[in-house]
Amino acid sequence: MTAPPPRLSPTAGLFNAFVRLAICRLTARAIELDAALAVERERGHTLRTSASYEASLAAGYIDRTGLE
Repeated sequence: MTAPPPRLSPTAGLFNAFVRLAICRLTARAIELDAALAVERERGHTLRTSASYEASLAAGYIDRTGLE
């Protein structure tokens, strides 16, 4: 006959519950921060592209003839 599994003390069980809760909350927060980072990265690409376009237009590299 095998021995029953060891039981945790109530304090250890409470600690484990708090650890699981913290991991769950931190995982959700990490997902939120990744999404916010992606938005800001895309915004940076947009601003950089816009600035590059404006600089090219000001330098006369963009030919707009025939677009009217």
